[in-house]
Amino acid sequence: MPERTGDGGVVSAGAWDGLPTVLTVACEGGGDVRVTMESQGTEVAAFSVDCPAGTAGTGSVTMDAGVVRSGSFAIGVDASTEDVRWALTVTQPE
Repeated sequence: MPERTGDGGVVSAGAWDGLPTVLTVACEGGGDVRVTMESQGTEVAAFSVDCPAGTAGTGSVTMDAGVVRSGSFAIGVDASTEDVRWALTVTQPE
């Protein structure tokens, strides 16, 4: 996903419940981001990432197969300031 600044998120319809799901967030700029992931209306992950000034902070969570259900999911990012830059990836490794 392209880099964003401040609060935001992403929605997708591409999850499959037969594989694990890895959500990774990188950020910088001073402050932090609070990340939540919902699958079919149920929160499946929540974590925070420190976003130092001048260097990247990263955070990641791995969910077992079946935690993220087939179909759509949504990820929300709540940044502590509008200056925090962040990007995320969602993968389902085989």
